[in-house]
Amino acid sequence: MNIYLISNNLVLSNINYETVARIDEKRKNRPLAIAGEKLAQKLASKLVVNEIYSSTYASALATAKYVASSNNLEIRINRNLDDVLIGESRHNIKMLRFMQDKNFDYKYTNGESLNDARKRMQTFLKSIIAKNSDVAIFTHKRAIMALLLNFCEAGYNLDEHLILSYHDKVILDDVETGMDILKLSIQDNKVINITNWN
Repeated sequence: MNIYLISNNLVLSNINYETVARIDEKRKNRPLAIAGEKLAQKLASKLVVNEIYSSTYASALATAKYVASSNNLEIRINRNLDDVLIGESRHNIKMLRFMQDKNFDYKYTNGESLNDARKRMQTFLKSIIAKNSDVAIFTHKRAIMALLLNFCEAGYNLDEHLILSYHDKVILDDVETGMDILKLSIQDNKVINITNWN
């Protein structure tokens, strides 16, 4: 069995909110950029799975719809796959990520730490592994990083950003990319390998 963790990071950036909205609401409703739509279409042409799960975020659903269509499957939406909640603070997201990279329990008021996100993602993963079929999970880079802390070695790049390694090979870092796809190979209900799948 294989589980594909997918984060399409190419979201629309030229949006101006004319009404007051919390940062987490803005992130949840942000649509894919045209380049993100193209990546999603390309992914749908090569990814074959038996089940599809998505976070509640617009970008994840917009990516999942192409794979769902090409595989003739429904999209199952689950809040446990949502991105790490920012919460409330006068500081920006970059400061939060820098602090969380060093302290996995760090969070803003009404937000989540990486360890909080790791627990909910791990609970969801256990329920998926029990189904024993190939699954695509459309989620978000920070949520994926949180989950993979269970299986990977944490390190840091020259800019002091979090890097995750599996068997001495870097598989995920905090550098911006178009799309991140991690393939988890499962055997006897355990993760036996993690690779980049692009």
